[in-house]
Amino acid sequence: MNPLSKHLSIAVVGAPSCGKSYLLYDLIHAFHVLGYRPQQLPLDYPYSSFGSFFYDTFNADTGGMRGTEVYACRPANHYGAHFSRGFGSSLWVNFLNIPGEAFNNLEAVNNYFELRRRIDRVKQGMFWLATYYTPSGQMLRLVLPTREFNFANYPVIPLTGRARHTEYMRWENIHAVIKQDGYVEQGVRRSVTGKWLMKNLHEVMTDSVLLCLQAGWGMFTGLPEDLTYYEERVFKHFYTLSYCQNATDLIVCDNLLASESSAALSTAVGHYLEQLHDHAPHVYLAFRNADSLLRNGTDDYKRAFASVTGQDDIARRNQVYATFISRLLEALESESESLDKDIAEHIHLGVGRSLGFAFRELLSMSLRHSGKQTPDADDKSLPPHVYFTATPIDASLDIYINDPTDVTRFMFDDGQKVKSFAREVNADMARHGCWGSLQLLQDLLAQNNCLPRSVSKIIDSSPVGAQNTVSPGGDNDNT
Repeated sequence: MNPLSKHLSIAVVGAPSCGKSYLLYDLIHAFHVLGYRPQQLPLDYPYSSFGSFFYDTFNADTGGMRGTEVYACRPANHYGAHFSRGFGSSLWVNFLNIPGEAFNNLEAVNNYFELRRRIDRVKQGMFWLATYYTPSGQMLRLVLPTREFNFANYPVIPLTGRARHTEYMRWENIHAVIKQDGYVEQGVRRSVTGKWLMKNLHEVMTDSVLLCLQAGWGMFTGLPEDLTYYEERVFKHFYTLSYCQNATDLIVCDNLLASESSAALSTAVGHYLEQLHDHAPHVYLAFRNADSLLRNGTDDYKRAFASVTGQDDIARRNQVYATFISRLLEALESESESLDKDIAEHIHLGVGRSLGFAFRELLSMSLRHSGKQTPDADDKSLPPHVYFTATPIDASLDIYINDPTDVTRFMFDDGQKVKSFAREVNADMARHGCWGSLQLLQDLLAQNNCLPRSVSKIIDSSPVGAQNTVSPGGDNDNT
């Protein structure tokens, strides 16, 4: 492995309509703004590409964004990229869009950890790794319940379309995938331990893992609940909960205009983190719909943006965002009438009014795991790692609104022409405003010691760096 390579796994968690897909869309563009350029992925790469994210998420005919459906999570549902910024260094990134409901049932989460502990103790003989290739070189890895397992004993029954997207497959469905896609098994099957399987879960088709657990359920007798319970409550989120155990970063999403805050979700994620003993991800809170806070002062921000001269584009964006944060903090602390009371209350609830509630406690738990100092509790201030994102905003600070003919699409009418947000920024990724998400990404990279040095200098001299982040330990590399 290249010693200059870094690997980031980012879990984006939230309730429906809280902005998970929009945030991921922003972050992909923010990598581009920071100068990262995607490299070609190998054929055996287990995840989908960032390009596939745009294909899967956007309606090509309208430019609108599709909502995230409940789905059966597999490695292919990840989106990843291999980035380069020169100097021989590289950055491997993958992210997973996770429904908040994965954490909502505390009993099911506890039972997941009990099952996980038992899987880790499984020795060789229960899981047999088999590798298949298509003629073009695409790879499929399965675990099978025995060395002699033969797909010829199962009929070929395709599971396609929405059913395959939302349901985990049976052996006969996997047999159909092998036949239809032209996979041929290569190499010798080898037995792997439960610990190896969980460490490499992202490389193996999830469906086969769950089927092997069902086939060998006798190995797990004595669990708090029976197999049916696990099939209905635990298997559904088995992959996502496992992913978060190894994630480098976890972002909780919230929607400023939603009727409920993310407080309950942050608390539920906190209960999950309590059961992690050797690792916890860095955590962040991202509020969607910050454009609702920007609209009245758009002209002021545009003038501020234009007045910042002698600095590069990232520094200018950071400076204007820092101005916004300063004004927001002032309004929150003074309880100013300029800030809608419902939005102010939503922010306070999502962040938490003191240690022990909502995101503050989640952050405190994450920092304790990494040996960092917990920030002082202050009811009126914002803790570190809290961001306010506005997806429909371009690099000119033009704010787009919902198209009345298609509410999933954002449009901007400047009096001369009407622009589609998706088409405008996809034609030139640097045109994306990345409001709040660019600052979040810089923070995330800093926490993992891979923020580019040139950007690090900008952050160190910006109010954003001091106000909204906790300085990471160690030196940044040249990634």
